[in-house]
Amino acid sequence: MKKTFTLILSLFITLQSYALSSYIGDYKLYAKTKLGSMHIGAAQFVLDVDDNKYIYTTEARTSSLLKALYDYSRTEQSIGQEIDGELISTHFTVVERIKNEVKKNYELTIIDRNSVISSNGKEWTINPGNLVDQLSVYLALSIDIQKNPDQVEFIYQVADEDGVEYQKFLVEGYQTVVIQDNEIETIVINCPELELTLNLSVEHNFQPVLIHKINGNSEFKLLLKKFKTPT
Repeated sequence: MKKTFTLILSLFITLQSYALSSYIGDYKLYAKTKLGSMHIGAAQFVLDVDDNKYIYTTEARTSSLLKALYDYSRTEQSIGQEIDGELISTHFTVVERIKNEVKKNYELTIIDRNSVISSNGKEWTINPGNLVDQLSVYLALSIDIQKNPDQVEFIYQVADEDGVEYQKFLVEGYQTVVIQDNEIETIVINCPELELTLNLSVEHNFQPVLIHKINGNSEFKLLLKKFKTPT
């Protein structure tokens, strides 16, 4: 079964001419409640690529109708470059707000691919291997899954404000996702440590069209609404 799966994935990828390229993805944000899945806001992913350098930004916020109950926003930005098929993160920032109060506001600087310095004064030295931030791991995964179509496990050292941790991403199979009456073929990736599931679209340069995340008793889903590339 595994051989059949990797063969199909290889056939998909040989039809692709992959390069890290700019795009804008607009998503609907849903939360699972006792009453069912409820649309609570929106998010936008923007990848700006200039030659081999990139700026990757996301912004999520609750809708204006819900702000009286829960006013939340989070912005992330990752800066780096791609060299010989390897993604190299250099800078990562996060700003998270609830109502008018800033809950998180920090920066990470990655130096020479082997150390991370946080704006809170902490520093970590890592083991040899792939080092990414919480956001650029999506880009690294999309690159690596195409470089290694027969691989079903990808491990990264992911940096955040608390340090650097190994995170394992497992290729679990295929799933057809229906978005606005369009069927989209996706590869399902699961990260047990984060309780995170990604549906990467073959059609959309292996970027996520569906993101499912569990945070304790809360469950959230991002579903692609619109995907645009520069003309």
